[in-house]
Amino acid sequence: MTLDDLEFLRGEGARALAELAGSAMDPLAIAQRLRKTLSASNARLVQEQFELRRKAATKFGESAQNMLFTRRLLEQASGRECAAWKAQRYAQAGWTTVADLCCGSGGDAFELARAGIAVELVDLDPIALELARHNLSVLGLGGTVFEPTSLPDLPEQLMAKAFHLDPDRRTSGRDQGEDRWDHGGLSPDLHGIRQLAKRFEAGAIKLSPGAPEGSLEIPSETEFVGVHDELREQIVWTGSLAAEGTLRVSELRGGAWETYHSSKFVAEEAFEEELAQEPDAWVFEPVKAMVRSHLFAAFGQGLGLKRMDSSIAWLTGPAPIRSNFLKGYRVLAHGPLKAGTEEALLRQAGRSCAAVKKRGVAVVPEKALKSLKKLEGPPAVLSYTRVRGEKWVWVTDLADRSLEP
Repeated sequence: MTLDDLEFLRGEGARALAELAGSAMDPLAIAQRLRKTLSASNARLVQEQFELRRKAATKFGESAQNMLFTRRLLEQASGRECAAWKAQRYAQAGWTTVADLCCGSGGDAFELARAGIAVELVDLDPIALELARHNLSVLGLGGTVFEPTSLPDLPEQLMAKAFHLDPDRRTSGRDQGEDRWDHGGLSPDLHGIRQLAKRFEAGAIKLSPGAPEGSLEIPSETEFVGVHDELREQIVWTGSLAAEGTLRVSELRGGAWETYHSSKFVAEEAFEEELAQEPDAWVFEPVKAMVRSHLFAAFGQGLGLKRMDSSIAWLTGPAPIRSNFLKGYRVLAHGPLKAGTEEALLRQAGRSCAAVKKRGVAVVPEKALKSLKKLEGPPAVLSYTRVRGEKWVWVTDLADRSLEP
């Protein structure tokens, strides 16, 4: 996208996009309609924005219908839930001005502004700055725009003493269908990020969830953020916003946030606790953010739950527990995995098999389901896993929705 393209999309292109709003036409029909009044290049611009707005709705809701994006900036933008979660932490800590470094199309800036914080927009890409300015404007918000010549160097006029940084990321292996952490692909690079963290009194650095914890090698607190059991962000908090040496996990589920934190020492020590002898009356599957944080052992310990295997994150206990971090299943039958165990346990429980889960056991769920189709009874979940290093299988109720927040 060029600045001329952006100017077109704000004018004649905006009118064309408004006419397409809510359209269910297929791409070919849209292209044919646009070519009646627009040049080929402008028609492509409008069609691309129409498609990007549909994708952006999952991140920004109805607001996306008036916003503008590029594919790369939309892919990297924070979703509204995570951005709002971070913004409230700044607000609660009393920060009234935040510099949004590498602001992109403005995903974090929107929520900072909505939280009553003055936002200073900083990006090396003039297109990104204009997109952020436009998107804040159409949402009735504002921010001061700064275009530095390099990072970590910043404009002298910058007033903020707190920052948010979303470094550009070029992931290794993407052309081979893989996503691998690559600290060399960060922009600004590791040295620049460390310089920025020292320059400000407090801040947050957004990293991909798969980045190794502690990879920035700066005094910080690391938080893993999940939304409805999707791991969204790793946030490195610095300065006065950080409890140094702390690991934190936060999860949005059922419209409410839950957060848990522990020191790295306590988190590591919890893994030394003795494993359960076998599954208790309930088993619990931690959400992805909890698993990635490596806090599930300490979290479970505080609730009287035990791990069942050193290589599996599942926990077990005698009673149901209500938490954003856990999906609970009532155990109906269980035993070591041997030939015919699955069918015997399902018959013992009087259940049919509605789904198959596996953790640490090499089975093909579709094949297992097919072999158990003949069984009758209320639906249950068959889980293959490990208990104290031994292959195990259990039959459980479907996740009890009454336990979910």
